[in-house]
Amino acid sequence: MQTIYLDHNATTPVDPSVIESMKPALSQFFGNPSSAHLPGLEARKLVEEARNQVARLINCRPEEIVFTSGGTESNNHAIKGIAYGRPGGHIITSNIEHPARVKQPGYITALTIEFNILPKGWIGNYPSEFGFWGMCSLWLSSLK
Repeated sequence: MQTIYLDHNATTPVDPSVIESMKPALSQFFGNPSSAHLPGLEARKLVEEARNQVARLINCRPEEIVFTSGGTESNNHAIKGIAYGRPGGHIITSNIEHPARVKQPGYITALTIEFNILPKGWIGNYPSEFGFWGMCSLWLSSLK
C-alpha cells in the first residue's frame, strides 16, 4: 500500500536538485554566517549569494529578502513589521489561522494596534456583519 503524504503545510519533500545544491553548505560551509571567523565568513558568502539569486528570481533588491527558519518566524516577522510600521493601525485575522498569527493580540495591542479575530461560522463562512473584511481575510488566507 502506498502512503500519500497530505501535511505539506508542515513540511514538504525536498527536490533532489535542491539537495544537490545544498550539499556544500551542509558539509563544507557549515559555519555560523553571523560569526567573524573564516567558516562563518564562508557561510555568509553563500547566504548572500542565495539572497542575490532569490532577488533576481523575483525581481527585487537583495536587501528585501529575509530568510527565516519557518512559518512561525515568518508570520511573526510580517505581523510585527506591520505593527511597528503603522502604529494606530488595525489588523484583522480569523480564528482558523495558524496560532502564530492568532496569538499576537497582546503584543500587538501594546503597540496601540487594533487586533480583531473574526469568528468562523459553522459552515466555514464569516458572519455577514464582517462583510468585505471577512471576504478579504478569507481571500488573503487562500494566498498562503
